[in-house]
Amino acid sequence: MLVQAREPVTAERKQSQPVDRGATLRVEGLRKAFGAVEVLHGIDIELLSGEVHALLGENGAGKSTIINIVSGRLAPDAGRIEMGGKEVQFAGPLAAKKAGISIIAQELELVPTLSIIENIFLGVEPTRFGFIRWRDASAKVTAVLHELGVSAEPTQLTGSLAVADQQLVEIVKAIIGDYRLLIMDEPTSALNLEETQRLFRVVRRLKSEGVAILYVSHRLWEIFDIADRVTVLRDGNVVQRSRIPETDSQTVIKSMLGPKSSLISGRPNGLGRGQSEASRPVLQVQRLSSLPHLRDIDLTVAAGEVVGLAGVLGSGRTELCEAIYGLRRVAPCTRIELNGRPAKLDEPKAALREGVFLLPEDRKQEGIFPHLGLRENMILAKARVASGPDRPHQSLLRRFLLATGLGLVRAGEELEIFESYRSALDIKCSGAHSRITQLSGGNQQKVLFARAGYVNPDLMVLSEPTRGVDIGAKEEIYTAIDNLAARGTGIIVSSSEITELLRLCERIYVLRHGQIVAEVASADSSEEAILQIIAA
Repeated sequence: MLVQAREPVTAERKQSQPVDRGATLRVEGLRKAFGAVEVLHGIDIELLSGEVHALLGENGAGKSTIINIVSGRLAPDAGRIEMGGKEVQFAGPLAAKKAGISIIAQELELVPTLSIIENIFLGVEPTRFGFIRWRDASAKVTAVLHELGVSAEPTQLTGSLAVADQQLVEIVKAIIGDYRLLIMDEPTSALNLEETQRLFRVVRRLKSEGVAILYVSHRLWEIFDIADRVTVLRDGNVVQRSRIPETDSQTVIKSMLGPKSSLISGRPNGLGRGQSEASRPVLQVQRLSSLPHLRDIDLTVAAGEVVGLAGVLGSGRTELCEAIYGLRRVAPCTRIELNGRPAKLDEPKAALREGVFLLPEDRKQEGIFPHLGLRENMILAKARVASGPDRPHQSLLRRFLLATGLGLVRAGEELEIFESYRSALDIKCSGAHSRITQLSGGNQQKVLFARAGYVNPDLMVLSEPTRGVDIGAKEEIYTAIDNLAARGTGIIVSSSEITELLRLCERIYVLRHGQIVAEVASADSSEEAILQIIAA
């Protein structure tokens, strides 16, 4: 079958094809266990045609298991699944796709050495008489890319794209096709506000065409913007079912967290947790330029102060973090001082030696060693890591090892350090030897924070520190940041979430086109005010 791109809805098309509001998907009594542990306890969910149904819950609540069962990646132990009123059983993802289910996965599933169009049609190449019809396919891909605001050509290699554009390609791959149910698992995790709004316009178009959409996101404002109904999971059980107009964010949070909801706190007021008016500056940057991305940047960070970087994707936030860490070459006019002394941060090795630690934006590619256990990832500075050929996606990690040395630590001491950080950060895992890839995104991020704590830096640079983690894990990471600041660490937080910056930071620098255009005090500002500066 030739894969068809969905066309924009016209008034005539709406009249000739009325939306059927019946159930597209119904699951009843869904149960699933892994070993002796049951993770789903009789789940019932109904997805209606032309509706966005949000599925919420902490990491480990059961969302991914439900998605994997509905998309044919896992078989349920009990329960039934109906599509269009008929019971179905999927032998695998291909069977689910043929039944009309498309999925935008949380993790990118693209081949970087293939072009955009090759990735989109991989395995379902449009053919006629045995020949691939790339010209027709290219026109369809170009139209959807344009709708989502991606300027890249369909023939461009996917690996050459920014993370946000790769996320959009993943979305295009899912929404080009013949389907009745679209599963969107954290589709905006790498998108800025403008890109998210463009995606929402596409979602509303698909709704009007009668597509049922299962939407998963940790960003609650998205749920209340785009969803019609919400189902909340906790510990493998449904704990709330509501129409969006009949609930609010606080009710949803309490449902998600249960007894833990009382632990959620607001933003600390006043000065930084370890800061006073006379605190010494940890970092002073003057006239930092790294063309074409950054021009004449001036900023300071005091001991115990948390400073934010706000701005849309491409504003220079990420590039500034990388320049401070020595990953980008800066102009000779740039002056950087650490603890009152001039510092030459021309490579990560020098930055680490000076007490600067970077938590990278792309946790999967640049933050973790996927083939190592938790203990080795956490105590990476002195882990017994075998040398081998350098891989591009591990360059940051290898530079970290070179900078901090490979001194050996006794196994007992390693376990002792591991257990102390595991307890302090509430890292949910089965033990020190677990693979880090077996953990949820939030727990992987906590391991990286533990690594930073072990290094004990003077300055921490955090790029999107809570991307892809749930509300409970976010608050635990916020607490870790508060604690690091309380012991005198200066911290820079670059985030696409303004609410996060207001929660964490005393001051926020707003970037636009590679320059700082404003500096605001969080206590005197609001999300709306900062967004107005960003959009000016």
